[in-house]
Amino acid sequence: MVSDGISDAECVRRLQRGETDAFETLVRRHEKTIFNLVYRMLGDYDEAAEVSQEVFLSAFRAVGQFRGDANFSTWLYRIALNHTSTRRKSLGARQQRTMPIESADQLSDPQPGPAETLEKKQIRERVQNALSQLDPEDAKVLLLRDLQDIPYDEVARVLEIPVGTVKSRLHRARQALKARLAPYFYAGRKAI
Repeated sequence: MVSDGISDAECVRRLQRGETDAFETLVRRHEKTIFNLVYRMLGDYDEAAEVSQEVFLSAFRAVGQFRGDANFSTWLYRIALNHTSTRRKSLGARQQRTMPIESADQLSDPQPGPAETLEKKQIRERVQNALSQLDPEDAKVLLLRDLQDIPYDEVARVLEIPVGTVKSRLHRARQALKARLAPYFYAGRKAI
């Protein structure tokens, strides 16, 4: 069994030498992050579970080609985004479902009432619907940077674009998301 204390790079080297236990360590480290990314892109739990398995299977098969020019996580994100883009195309826009974006930890009452629970569910659904309507390239940048909290330079490596392009796409995606959500959140407000 490979120790959890070794780096991703060392796990990859061991895996490339035939120590398949090292892959289990890599999967444990990255499975939640990859699933979360895929789930947010597809909006369907079952599809995300299936695509996530495909991502790790592809990574296992191609690990011999991994040169270490980027972090393993960067390479894995790229595989995940490729698989997710392919699946989104095959599902078609009509078949895509939405899923709620996980709510932040509640700081107030740990037992919200039914009205508060319903309102939070509606907000999550509206945000997810707006997110799924974004241009796929903008959605990728937004998900990687804002929801996965990946640094700009790593997002640039994952998407194979310059950091400046990441920043401009992120700005465009945020503005588009804001515009799509404005009718829901600003409808009751009037200019004074």
